[in-house]
Amino acid sequence: MDKIDFVELSTFCVNRYKETHTGSGERYEGTLYAAIFDNNEVRCSTTPHILRNAEQCILIHHRSQIAISNWYSWYFVEYINTEGCVCGSNLDNGYSLDINAWGSFANQVMSLDYNGSHLYWCDAPWDLHLPQIWELYNRIKNVKSEKEINLIVDLFSKDEKILKLEKEIENFTFSNHLLMQERDQFRNLLKEIRDIVENKG
Repeated sequence: MDKIDFVELSTFCVNRYKETHTGSGERYEGTLYAAIFDNNEVRCSTTPHILRNAEQCILIHHRSQIAISNWYSWYFVEYINTEGCVCGSNLDNGYSLDINAWGSFANQVMSLDYNGSHLYWCDAPWDLHLPQIWELYNRIKNVKSEKEINLIVDLFSKDEKILKLEKEIENFTFSNHLLMQERDQFRNLLKEIRDIVENKG
């Protein structure tokens, strides 16, 4: 089988999407191209060149639509599999990847779903979260038991929270270190000023 030209295929998908959103109250804003390579590494770009050596890909089309007087963002996900089939937001084995408004137009959330149930969700920016979502999908896509799927998702989410907390601690420690350095500099400056005043007296 010939290698799929994902650049050409994605360009076709983008043009088709643009053609369906040409009304006066909406405008096309761009597409995020997520290339998935044979080792399941995910790399994202705002241009399709990233797809040249991809084995499959995800496109996230972005458009704005006016509601009364405000413009809001809407997204449409298209997954293209290893055979070049454009599957909409459907991944394999009952999984899907969607971006929808939760609670308000401004609150757009990406979710990995299984048979219509949300397993994992995140806020924008999408390019930061797609590698994690794809990693989670690969861990659970062939798991048969729903109980086991939920357990893996729960552990994955807890791991993410731990990593986030570790990062926050690192940032706090670094900020604290900078503040201590600044304090020591002020102390030294005050000591120098005191010494100058005392020597003049």
